[in-house]
Amino acid sequence: MNNNMQNGNPQAGGFYGKLMTKQEFYRHPTHRKQLTNLNLCCTIFYFIVIMSYVMQNRVGNILTGLLGVTSSRNMFSNVWIDYIVVVALTLGIQFFKSRVCSFVLFIYTGADCLFKYFIFHRIEGVWPLLVAGYLVTLTFELYSAWSQYQKTGIA
Repeated sequence: MNNNMQNGNPQAGGFYGKLMTKQEFYRHPTHRKQLTNLNLCCTIFYFIVIMSYVMQNRVGNILTGLLGVTSSRNMFSNVWIDYIVVVALTLGIQFFKSRVCSFVLFIYTGADCLFKYFIFHRIEGVWPLLVAGYLVTLTFELYSAWSQYQKTGIA
């Protein structure tokens, strides 16, 4: 423990100098903006998946097609795999603030963007790629703040 924790400094963590849990730390007012942006980005991905489901490839698959473009027979089941992967990664980001999930989602959307460029010869899927990149930044910022809090005890 450092001196701030031993002196009972009011900024030294939770109540009476005890360290906060990770959930309490994320609910701390200093992280409100980051969590609001993280939840907004996750909501954008949920919206994209819902719109992709509603469109059912009438206008082209909005988010992914990484697995779905290979064959028309398997397209329906492969698109469902895409939806499940994206929703699972987004849930991991939203509830666990997972850096791994955010990085995998970024790689997944980046691969999808490249795949569409090489197959269809047009650039698509840039907005989900940018949102996923921002999610990577947010999760790494939150992890950095958490590790700093564990070292110093100051939120």
